[in-house]
Amino acid sequence: MFLYLSHVVTYFILYGSFINLCNGLILSSGQRITSRIQKDLNRFQESSNPLSLFDLPSVELWGERRGLKEHHLKLLYRVIMNTEGLFPASNKCALNDRLEEELTFAGFPKKHLHDLLFNFSITCSITRVEKSEGGYKFVIQVPRGKFVETVLIRHERRSGGVRYTVCVSSQVGCAKKCSFCATGTMGLQGQLSSGEILEQVFLANSYLTATTQDDGLIRNCVFMGMGEPLDNYEAVHEALRGLTHQCLFGLKAKQVTVSTVGANANKIKQLADEAPQVSLALSLHSSVQSTREKLIPSAKMNPIDVLGGALDYHSCKSGRGAMLEYLLIDGVNDSDAEIEALANFCIERKGNFFVNLIPYNPTLAGEDYGYTFPTDERIFAFHDRLKELGVKSLIRWSSANGRDANGACGQLALTSNQQSKSML
Repeated sequence: MFLYLSHVVTYFILYGSFINLCNGLILSSGQRITSRIQKDLNRFQESSNPLSLFDLPSVELWGERRGLKEHHLKLLYRVIMNTEGLFPASNKCALNDRLEEELTFAGFPKKHLHDLLFNFSITCSITRVEKSEGGYKFVIQVPRGKFVETVLIRHERRSGGVRYTVCVSSQVGCAKKCSFCATGTMGLQGQLSSGEILEQVFLANSYLTATTQDDGLIRNCVFMGMGEPLDNYEAVHEALRGLTHQCLFGLKAKQVTVSTVGANANKIKQLADEAPQVSLALSLHSSVQSTREKLIPSAKMNPIDVLGGALDYHSCKSGRGAMLEYLLIDGVNDSDAEIEALANFCIERKGNFFVNLIPYNPTLAGEDYGYTFPTDERIFAFHDRLKELGVKSLIRWSSANGRDANGACGQLALTSNQQSKSML
């Protein structure tokens, strides 16, 4: 039997929901092995370095080849996720010793433990932590000597409790070169694997558990860090499975948001087919094509009407509209004509769309174009006019949280100094 915890595509087709991912699935031996899984198998056979314990396809293939059952892998991840003080360990050897001890006690087949921990490990590490008013920003080293940034956003409940949203990166750098975004100045330096994406969440959660006293939990995950998620579709798609699996992070599908600049309308449709209950956010920033191309050069590949069609397709598949992210930049996209265009774009859509109005956060990239944020009066006027035109919107003042650590929306980028200087 080909052991598989559960497969996103199969369950989306049958049920259109992540809910059934919790139950797991063993595929029959006749199930076709996808090119993605075969690639993982080749990588598993050829690699001399441990793969990520969160690289689910590779772990599943390893288990299948050793005759392990589904419940063994579920046990593995329950131990990893629920053992207090497991991370951060002083080094990989200490981590492996602790894992071996806990897995033995839990009843994982002892004869496979050494082989498991020889082939798989936690492959990423936090090299720098910056605390800000709005939460934490982590510099995380991934294999191949690359670095990404991950942000924890702190939300205080009216009841007095605390919850967190983790903002993860899907690529090292980004190829889109949006004129307002610091990440684009790095260029695209590499793709992250699904395991490296999931390890960001694991490391952030472990840091919270080890260092904070507010009992806050990660309740949401947004793909709004470095990179364009739909340009790394397979890895992001596989990471969605881990985020929503009850043996791993256990988030509901609606608690996970994939954000895109909309450079590939077909990928939006593919996401609608394969993950309809995951929330979608579109970085729109203008409904006027010429303005949008100035802000997002890749918008030339998908005119606004094509993008609108992809959103309509997603809305029909998901049964709900997307969030539209709108970065307000003084004198660029905050005119009365821009408001009218945005309202018309929303009203024409098939579904209930919601606009997040985000005051521009200063970046070096934006400085080259003279960008600055509008006055508060102009921001309120923009919001009020949208309301008059029947469009729901909210001013996200909280998007500025983290500016003091360059961790606010649009500010993620790494210099060599940031990569090397530890603040742990």
